[in-house]
Amino acid sequence: MTLIDLPGITKISVGNQIQDIEKVTTEMAKRYCSEDRTIILAVIPANADMATSQGLDLARKWDPEGTRTLGVITKIDIMDRGTDASHMILNREIPLKLGYVGIKNRSQEDINNKVKVG
Repeated sequence: MTLIDLPGITKISVGNQIQDIEKVTTEMAKRYCSEDRTIILAVIPANADMATSQGLDLARKWDPEGTRTLGVITKIDIMDRGTDASHMILNREIPLKLGYVGIKNRSQEDINNKVKVG
């Protein structure tokens, strides 16, 4: 197995980047994600609206049957108190055949309180 961490789709060129950076990064991602043997990890921050996720939108285009796309919910640790990502992780908002996994780092509060990992 080979794991390739692609850059996100860059919308605006910064500094000396090429002016069509969005096209270049989208084409690079498409080249890998269109391959039938590729598993797409669609990374979505928990503190953002899933319906606006460009990653999920592209995954649907490149994997229209949804058999190769796994959602990865990040930034659970920085969500506002009283909110949670359960509707996302439980595959209720935008369903994927492979579902979603959540990634939660220790918050600064957890670190200060010496909360153990695992």
